[in-house]
This record gives sequence, structure tokens and C-alpha cells, in this order.
Amino acid sequence: MNIYLTHGSTTRDVTNILSAWTWSGDKAAISRQLSADFAYIEGSSLPVPEVGDLLTMADGEKKLFIGVILLRTLGSEDSTLSCTAYDYGYYLQRNDGTYKFTGAPAEAITRTACADRGIPVASLPSTGIPLRRKFAAVRLSQLITTAWTLASEKNGKSYAIRYTPDGLLVKERSANSSSLVLKASSNLMDATTKEDASKMVNSVAIYDSSGNFIRRYGDASAQKLYGVMESHITQRENGAADADATAKKALEDGRFQRTVTVNVLGDHSLITGETVVVREAKTGLSGVFWIDADVHTWKRGNYYAKLTLNCRNVMATASAGSEDL
Repeated sequence: MNIYLTHGSTTRDVTNILSAWTWSGDKAAISRQLSADFAYIEGSSLPVPEVGDLLTMADGEKKLFIGVILLRTLGSEDSTLSCTAYDYGYYLQRNDGTYKFTGAPAEAITRTACADRGIPVASLPSTGIPLRRKFAAVRLSQLITTAWTLASEKNGKSYAIRYTPDGLLVKERSANSSSLVLKASSNLMDATTKEDASKMVNSVAIYDSSGNFIRRYGDASAQKLYGVMESHITQRENGAADADATAKKALEDGRFQRTVTVNVLGDHSLITGETVVVREAKTGLSGVFWIDADVHTWKRGNYYAKLTLNCRNVMATASAGSEDL
């Protein structure tokens, strides 16, 4: 793995003057980031990163990250200079958009938002689901996530949204046969399991716009075990199907949560939105898990990763904008 620093028209390989670097992502954020600790000697000829410079991480000829340095830290007595670069997906998080869509699918909404800020698009699924949504001064990242959340509510699919060196990538979150296997006897260093029912939704009541009760969906077994935890939904006129879909998704997303944190030997394919197979006898972990967050660290010649895993295929969601057109 190599790290390159670009200042103006000059690009230098700085891998050998880094004491450590970290590459990370989270399903709640479209962008990924790269943080690096540079050896620093005042007055020397060592390259010094500046805010606005570019950092690139590459595995041979394959670029895994390209980003702009937006954060730099140096203490008066420090021998290292720390900086953090964000890929171009970060500009979707830092720019607002105001739009009115009256039948555009999520893929068209995404292309429009990206094109207006010069953000390239790598690949988008085709949903063909027309959406009606008005956005006023909404962060573009929230706008895009909302569009794919609405599509997900209608077709039942989950999507991973992340930025890559080729542009914005949206892909269906699905298990596949190429998922890396994590085992205690080989690449799995340790695992911690967390079980959480504190954010559960096990009952959903649907009301009309006048506040009159219409119907209720629920999980009786979960209510008996954990107590009733109910959300309410307002059904629009002639919107019974949409209300039902929203209620069922709320129940699905509000189920008992079981997340796993694992420390593993590094592999750059282990990034947010992908799946892994875990086999760990001591904690009883076994099965397919989705990666919800990842932190890859290179330090002292070692490469390891920390992953946050979920046994359920749950995408990051948003509900920006309104349906009043």
C-alpha cells in the first residue's frame, strides 16, 4: 500500500515518512476519510502537507482513495504532523440543494444532485420507481439518502451509498458467495457482541390526517417480551399502500439489534456495505454479517481493521424534504 501527497502539480510518495495512517467509513456517511501522521522536522526537506493538498492511497495501480486535506494538526513540541483528507463525497455533505421532483426515480434524483456540484457518478441501480419530493435547503447527502430510502420502502431492497475514486456508487446491499470468511484460527483476532432492544419499534399505528385511527401492525411476541413500543404514521388520502409499506419497514428497522465489533487482519475489501461470513466458536457467532462501519489502520508495518457488523441488512436512512408539491 502506498500513500501519495499532491501539492500543486507535484506528487510525491510519502509512505516511508508516515508513522501510521487510517482509512475509514461508516454507512451513515457517504464519504470516506484518510488520516495520516507525517514525520515533521522544522526546516528539513521533508514534505509538509497543507490544507487543500490531495492524499491518494493506492494498492499498486489501483487507487482506493483520493481526497482533499481539510484538517491539519501540529503542536509546538510535536515531531509528527497529523492531517485528515476527505474524498469528494464530502462535498455532498457540505452543500445544500433545493429541488422539486414530480416523478423522478432515485437514480435520476441522484444524478441531478451530483451533476449540479460536479460530482461524478460511478454506478447506480435502476429502480424505475417515480418519487414525488420537495427539498428546500437540504444537504445533498441527505437528499440522496432520502431518495434511496423512499425507493427501498417501495421495493423492499436495501442500498449501500458510498464514494469511490471513480465517483458516487450506490449498490444493493446483498450477500454473495465471494464474502470473506473471518475465523478465529486465521484472520479473526477478537469479537465483541452487543444486544440492544432500547430503540425497538414493535407496534405501528396508522391514522388519517384528521387523527382518526385506521389500523395497527405489530409483533406480539416482541411486545410480550420487551413491552409495547409504538410509532404512529399518518396516512395520506389514497395512500394506504404507502402507509402499510412504511409501517412494515418501521417494524423491520426497529427489531432487536445485535451488532458485533471485530478486530481482524487487514483486507481492503472489508469496507462498509459489503458482507462477511463470521465463524467464532467461543461467542457462538456464525453466519453472514453486513459491514456497517470500518476502520483500517497501518502502523509499524502491521495492517489490521476494526469492523462494526450487523446480522441484519439495514441501510442508512433519511427522511429529508416533504411530499407537499
